[in-house]
Amino acid sequence: MIRVMVVDDEPLAQEELVRLISEDKDFQIISQAGNGAEALQQMKKLPVDVVFLDIEMPRLNGLEVTSRLTEWENPPRVVFATAYHQYAIEAFEANAIDYLLKPYEPSRLKKTLERIKELFKTEKPSRERLISLEDDLIRKGVLKKIVGHKRNAKDRIVLDPTEVYYFFAHLAEVLAYTANGELIVNSTLKELLANLDPAHFAQTHKSYMVNLGQIEKVSPLFSGNFEITLKHPSLPKIPLSRRYAKGIKSRLGSW
Repeated sequence: MIRVMVVDDEPLAQEELVRLISEDKDFQIISQAGNGAEALQQMKKLPVDVVFLDIEMPRLNGLEVTSRLTEWENPPRVVFATAYHQYAIEAFEANAIDYLLKPYEPSRLKKTLERIKELFKTEKPSRERLISLEDDLIRKGVLKKIVGHKRNAKDRIVLDPTEVYYFFAHLAEVLAYTANGELIVNSTLKELLANLDPAHFAQTHKSYMVNLGQIEKVSPLFSGNFEITLKHPSLPKIPLSRRYAKGIKSRLGSW
């Protein structure tokens, strides 16, 4: 018997999916939740094999729940339910993660259930697929997280962007500087600039991007260039070249 949790903040949609899954006697609905935070709490207490997870939910959406599940040693398999978001669907397909489009079609759900049964026969549950999905969603800007690692370490570290003071591109690496030290991140400066909120991050130099909320002061140098002092006293001064100064001024106000 495959143990299932259904997570959806729309009661009618949740009820419909529960009814359809229950028609297959190889599956047992053991839990239901109306938001992501509740789902995680229940999954910590109940043995769940598969979670049908809505994407758009309050208090942690489906993608954020999945990000938390990557930290688990043996997370459940995930099937996403969504009404839209093409980038997310492309990422699911690229990483062999199944999904259902709303409104649900019984024939499509039946294929999903059959696929799940086959996977349980031939493949052990693995977090690697969810990790790969998370990385893809981060790179596409769907999931606003940053993935990095310490130098010469295999462990991946997932950061909220607000934890980063600044980014520095050096040779083939991009480094993120946080209160816990330096991380090598799995993105280029161009990708970070495209994906991060421009209200909070801005490029200051061809090799630097800064968290605007961490700027303490901006000091003029020469030829229209500046240097930025960050709030963390141990961090170095960040160059602000004339090319990017106007954009920084517009975000910080007159100075």
